[in-house]
Amino acid sequence: MVLLTEQTPEAVEEWFLSLVQHSSDLMVVVDEQTRLVYANPAALEMFGVSADEASGTTAFRFIHPDELERVMVRHVELLQSPGASMLDTLRFVSVTGEVRILETVTTNCLHVASVAGLVINGRDITERDEYVRTLEASFESVTVALANAVELRDPYTAGHQREVAGLATAIAGALALPDDDIKGIKVAATLHDIGKIAVPAEILTRPGRLSPAEFEIIKTHPDAGYGIVAEVSFPWPVAEMIRQHHERLDGSGYPRGLCGSAILMGARIIAVADVISATSAYRPYRPARGLGAALAELEANSGRLYDSRVVDASLRLLGGQHNPVLRSTG
Repeated sequence: MVLLTEQTPEAVEEWFLSLVQHSSDLMVVVDEQTRLVYANPAALEMFGVSADEASGTTAFRFIHPDELERVMVRHVELLQSPGASMLDTLRFVSVTGEVRILETVTTNCLHVASVAGLVINGRDITERDEYVRTLEASFESVTVALANAVELRDPYTAGHQREVAGLATAIAGALALPDDDIKGIKVAATLHDIGKIAVPAEILTRPGRLSPAEFEIIKTHPDAGYGIVAEVSFPWPVAEMIRQHHERLDGSGYPRGLCGSAILMGARIIAVADVISATSAYRPYRPARGLGAALAELEANSGRLYDSRVVDASLRLLGGQHNPVLRSTG
């Protein structure tokens, strides 16, 4: 192996230029005003321009309009940090209108005299992104199918799991949770009652108040749900959220009587969404109590049974006279 330190500066420069020129990844250098200083052949091909056409034009010209404001903010932030790098995933648009998705790393090399610019390395992940989206769509369809299997046995809760999923997603969004966490909460909420498959149908649908013994059987469904999905390799703690959705902050919930921080945030959100949906709707053992009663229950027990932040977010979403969040989740 020939060490670069043994080569002349000219040879090293030629070696690196050859690597960049023949790379299949986008490599771009822009100045402080985002004007293109250099773009390798892979970048020029993606942009659909020649080197002469690219020279001096702003790199923002090739950013998808929906991404532009966010990228501009990040650009300003990076200018303040010499030597720093920022990771991102964004859409580029060629002059012909073709949209490609890139994973990028942008490094502030303005302080490096030989570069004097921001260096952008980008890898085209368009096909990978489409594949992932297809998998996610299939995954969501399977999740909904499992939820539907429970509702076939319990017609009185038809749509309940979907409604809880919609409510939980809206609440998590109002709490500004990370997008990936929200995805996991949606999955767990969609399946939160899957354990009712293990409960006799005559108990689920029997009119009138349940006996203590029957209610004890109902209370087994969180553990049963946990057992059903525990072996599925979800990227989120879905099984645990399902098991915890009837736990309460003061330890009065079931099946394990967990308290406070032992209860996952996702389970706290699903618990509140479940109360809103179940209290508002008709059940064989009681008439519908309405949304007002559900919100009153949450307010009365905020901080004791239910997470106060989750309750506050729910009241902001549903406390008015018109409640499009609840209507849209059915």
